[in-house]
Amino acid sequence: MINQNGSPKGYLTTINNRLKSVLKFSCIIAVIFLSALTSFAQPRWSPEVRSNREIQWLKDSLHITDAQLNKISSISLTYQQEMDKAANLPDKKKRQAKLIKQKDAQMKAILDHSQYFRYFKREELIRKQDAKVYKGHQPM
Repeated sequence: MINQNGSPKGYLTTINNRLKSVLKFSCIIAVIFLSALTSFAQPRWSPEVRSNREIQWLKDSLHITDAQLNKISSISLTYQQEMDKAANLPDKKKRQAKLIKQKDAQMKAILDHSQYFRYFKREELIRKQDAKVYKGHQPM
């Protein structure tokens, strides 16, 4: 049979179904592509947020004193800001490694042996999770 517009009766239905299938497939591919793209572009926390999170962990887990807290707050924020600056330098890894060692030495001077050991183990774990090669010193 022929339609009013001169084409076979089931022809338009077949074309519409194919177009719908192609459109659905294209949408699925677009969603997969966009989700893969956004997984690579994870937002970074600001230095202030990262510092506050670290300080909260130190309070909760190491039970730092107010005197320790005052010293560590400044060190932590400065460290986070400097790490962000170093991320844009050509010798990024070298600069960041230096900052890590510097911060570890400062923390070691403030924390007692037990606190520093727990702090260092946590830092070591974080650095491994960040897939960074860390060849720093070991706690004494």
